Amino acid sequence: MIQPFEGWVYRMQPKVAPVRDALSPSQAHRLRADPQQAIHIAFPECREELPRTWQQWLLQKVLRQEPLPTLYAYSQTFSRYGERHTLSQRIGVIGLLPTEAPLLPHEALLPDRLQGIQENLTQLPLQATPIHLLSFGDWASIFPLLQSYLVCPEFIHGGEDGVMHRWVPIHHLGHQKLIQEAIGKGPFYIADGHHRWAAARLAGLHYLLVYVTPIDDPTLVLIPTHRLWHGPESPLPLLSRYFSVQESAARVPLWQEVRGLRHAIGVVSPEGRIYTARLRPSYWEKLQHRPLISWLHEWVLDVLFGEIVFSREAALLIQQASEGQGWAFILPEMPFSYVKKAAEEGWTLPPKTTYFFPKVLSGLCFYYETNSHLSLSEAKGAS
Repeated sequence: MIQPFEGWVYRMQPKVAPVRDALSPSQAHRLRADPQQAIHIAFPECREELPRTWQQWLLQKVLRQEPLPTLYAYSQTFSRYGERHTLSQRIGVIGLLPTEAPLLPHEALLPDRLQGIQENLTQLPLQATPIHLLSFGDWASIFPLLQSYLVCPEFIHGGEDGVMHRWVPIHHLGHQKLIQEAIGKGPFYIADGHHRWAAARLAGLHYLLVYVTPIDDPTLVLIPTHRLWHGPESPLPLLSRYFSVQESAARVPLWQEVRGLRHAIGVVSPEGRIYTARLRPSYWEKLQHRPLISWLHEWVLDVLFGEIVFSREAALLIQQASEGQGWAFILPEMPFSYVKKAAEEGWTLPPKTTYFFPKVLSGLCFYYETNSHLSLSEAKGAS
């Protein structure tokens, strides 16, 4: 059951940061120029400096601790992907869950990413980015309550991606209990934050900082995450065993062409040649069990030796492929039903398959757990 906690928040205007997958190199460079930016905790350049950074923030009174155990009402207002004139609002709750709570993952992990986050948490057991979870529950009964809090938010932040974030603490014990009972005890489906979840467990933490929203939320948007494959050979012979591969003659962008075809992906060679690869009808039955991206990895990408770069920016990967940096694989949107199927049946989609938009921010609040390097009593004294 989601639990309130005595979190840390910015005293003044919050200096929040996008999560790693939504952070461009230029944006990261600009944010790092501010020594009090949440990026220094969420994605440190030097993890050995984490305890010192945290202690400096407390001594400089950058943050304050909530006076009472708190849940947070949190909303994201945004234009749906590809629909600029339609505004949607996602509302959820930020709190804590035990690391042993029934969380259902759906995506495989990248070992290097997992190790890096684990080492960060070992240096400083501080969580700055909530894990986005989806749950069943009686959400309809608490939406009016959450909306009433969000009418007068304590914090507001407009992101560069056009998303408006609002959040406000909920200290009222009765309201907290209503929220806990409505959300229930799970299971909870991981939407975003698989590496943070696994790293917290490996680092020996007892609680996870989480953001929970309804699993049937109509605003849930899955954006395709495309691939740029670097390898010593052409993937076309292997790809052609399962796909009908033809050079594209379409006059629309490749991502748009793929979106309009059935069971197809786009492929761009290092010479800039553009192909559409359509799954052969004899393999369509396999899509009842797993999505196209899973079979692409099993049949091609995981068989060939090479490195994979992930990006939701199709145009960027197409340009890089055309410049000779590798082979771009442009993917269609994946139905959410595969996420539930993988989570409930206990198998995983390839790494970086799902990109839920919009992403939760780093620095909305901070959860400091144990007494490694800096005790909680020292932290309270510094406030």
